[in-house]
Amino acid sequence: MSNNTENSLPENNAANNAAGENETESSLLNVKWIFTTILATWPWFVVSIGIAYLVAHLYLRYVTPVYRVGNEVLVDDKSGSSNAAAEASVLSDLGFNSRPENINNIMRSLKKRELMEEVTDVLNINIRYFEYGRFKTTEFYQNNPIKIFVADSIVNALETEYVFVFVFNEDGTFKYKRKNGKEYSEGKLEDYLEMPFGQAKVIKTGYPLHYGNEYEVRITSPYKAAGSFLGRVGVVRQDRLDNTLNITATDELPQRAMDIVNTLVEVYKVEDTAQKNRINKHTIDFINKRLDTVEKDLFTVEKEIRDFKRSNEFINLESQSSMLLANTNEYSKQISEQQVQLEIINQIRKYISSSTNKHEMIPTTLFIEDNNITTYLDQYNNLQQERERKSISYQEESPVIKGIDRDLNNLRQLILENISSLEKSANLKIKQLRERSASLTAEIKDVPEKERRALDFERRQQIRQELYLYLLKKKEETAVAQAATISSVSVINKAVSYGAISPNGKRIKSRAMILGFLVPMLFFSIRRLLNNKIIAKSDIVANSSIPVLGEIGHYKDEDTQVAVKRNSNTALAEQFRALRTNIQFLLPDDKEKVILLTSSMSGEGKSFAAINLAITFAISGNKVVLIELDLRKPKISKHLGIDNSIGISGYAIGKNNYEEIIKPSGIDENLFVVPSGHIPPNPAELMMLPKVDEMFERLKSEFDYVIIDTAPAGLVTDAVLLNRFASTCLYIIRQGYTYKQQIQLANDLKRTGRIPKINFVINDVVQTRGYSYGYGYGYGYGYGYGYGYGYGYGYGEHGSSGYYQQEKSFFDKLKFKAAKAFRRKKKRRFK
Repeated sequence: MSNNTENSLPENNAANNAAGENETESSLLNVKWIFTTILATWPWFVVSIGIAYLVAHLYLRYVTPVYRVGNEVLVDDKSGSSNAAAEASVLSDLGFNSRPENINNIMRSLKKRELMEEVTDVLNINIRYFEYGRFKTTEFYQNNPIKIFVADSIVNALETEYVFVFVFNEDGTFKYKRKNGKEYSEGKLEDYLEMPFGQAKVIKTGYPLHYGNEYEVRITSPYKAAGSFLGRVGVVRQDRLDNTLNITATDELPQRAMDIVNTLVEVYKVEDTAQKNRINKHTIDFINKRLDTVEKDLFTVEKEIRDFKRSNEFINLESQSSMLLANTNEYSKQISEQQVQLEIINQIRKYISSSTNKHEMIPTTLFIEDNNITTYLDQYNNLQQERERKSISYQEESPVIKGIDRDLNNLRQLILENISSLEKSANLKIKQLRERSASLTAEIKDVPEKERRALDFERRQQIRQELYLYLLKKKEETAVAQAATISSVSVINKAVSYGAISPNGKRIKSRAMILGFLVPMLFFSIRRLLNNKIIAKSDIVANSSIPVLGEIGHYKDEDTQVAVKRNSNTALAEQFRALRTNIQFLLPDDKEKVILLTSSMSGEGKSFAAINLAITFAISGNKVVLIELDLRKPKISKHLGIDNSIGISGYAIGKNNYEEIIKPSGIDENLFVVPSGHIPPNPAELMMLPKVDEMFERLKSEFDYVIIDTAPAGLVTDAVLLNRFASTCLYIIRQGYTYKQQIQLANDLKRTGRIPKINFVINDVVQTRGYSYGYGYGYGYGYGYGYGYGYGYGYGEHGSSGYYQQEKSFFDKLKFKAAKAFRRKKKRRFK
């Protein structure tokens, strides 16, 4: 029959269409393959997911959860308000030297290591206690059954962490060692121990102590512990429109985290208040020193005035010089003010230039109505504060301290330069005022010398009085400012626990189940990817356009090769019936009756397929002859128990006649066998003899179907030589045995025309091996109607329609129901 006729058959077209539509055969991640793989190997997935879930459960059972706590504080941040400058000016007039705080600076300050070090010292969390359990180590906080006392001087000097393991006895004794140490040392409660770092004492606290258990104690310096806990603290501004901050901390012990957050706020408030009062304290100290000096000067002037009045008998100096004072009062007042400013300038210059005040802050609230100097003084004081903070952590010779000192020297020079400029300005004003006063002095030349001297004394007295009163006023204002100083931070809500943030139980379990699913899927995918043998139907369809005519399942009985019998209703028998039906639609013409079976290599099941296909045709009422033309390794006569001493080889050379070589099969009355005969030395040449052609002509006239079992086409040319008699060729492929590259041999046979009418038959199909074989999606084999749909007979629930009977397990029924539901859904989608 021609290729056109073959390709026009519904079966072949339907097979190709079904392959193209229902399977993305070349893709490893084929949805159908994945689905059938899961259903065919579902116990693996169940076990893998179960193990993964169990591991996740055990992990969550014994892992230590981490909690998150947080509080809410309010910051007095005025840096962004429109009246900030005006308010700062009013506070400056009252003697307050508090600039508006910046909330970002406060957020950075709350993360200072120095603050956390103080928190660590207050809570004593640089010494931590643990108890070893069978599967889990438990940490104590405020409920530790033991406590170790170490002197603060020793703890603060520790450069590394010391970890000790203790085991306590009921009599009050214990043994201890360094962790990972080999030998224990002995000790007793309440007695001092000689530790590697110095003396220490261990006591009981009253909480339950489990004798015989191992307890771990970790001791480190507050400085190093602060670094560890500081990384767990966060400061967050939730809303940029308000001045609230959330201080959060994460810890395995929620109470410790809450104590850290609350104590951190309190420590910061104390530090913030102390830092703000530091400038006020320096200002008061400076004023006190100046008051002593001014008071002495004022006492000296007043004594001189008293002595002058006594010696010159001045009773009422005011009335005698009232006219002069009236004219010179205004200039004298202005000169006095300038001289006061000049005096303060000189004193500040001396204060800055003095080496003893090199690292002291400069008072900024005393006098100077000059923005540049005020700015420099603020910067200078800020650097002094920064130096004071850094000196805690760095030595004097460190680059950080030296850098700050350079900046201080530069600012000091700028301040001195500005003071010099201000001094020159004050001197110029005094000079101008004196020149104006001189004109009035000329008018009172007739004033007696004594009165002029009295007036000079009074002016000097007035200057000292004003300076003294000015300093007293500033001292009181600074004292008020110091007493009224409060922290910029106030607590709205104390720390509360937000609950455990890790591990996330739901997420870990879900991921574990996903991982448990992916592990076997990855295993099967890699196994399929690395496999070079035919496993799935997609391996064929992706590499060949030759249609798959049928599929034959695995046959377990090794004693006999006869799997099909009359009235047999097994799954394997139905598969051969399906193959027979497809062949009948492939060969509708009565003259097309020769079926050739070959394969790529030995062991792929040609003889098994030929025997049972011949039986299938015979039990349907057709007269069938099975020819054993694998003359090199004949197997059919052996499997059927037929003597092959007389056969084709003898007939071809004229040794036997036609009637002698045709023998009953002994299985069915409609089935006859032509044995191979003795193995000839030249099988290929023997098949080309005219006698072989005559034999086939007679067989085709006497039998309904002639089935030829020949040698593998991949090894010898016998199949190609016999193809001249064949109406169609069944190319046997064995699942898990035939190599993928051997598909190209069948493609070449068809492409070159050596065997143009070729169809694949897949043998030894095992559903747990291929997963996607058959059209039942792994729940049975596809037995195609032959009408081109290729979806199987539709056996109902594994034989309920009577086609075959098979013992069904609970899992078989479960899988069938799943497949049935899948097909029903797919059918609705197609509709």
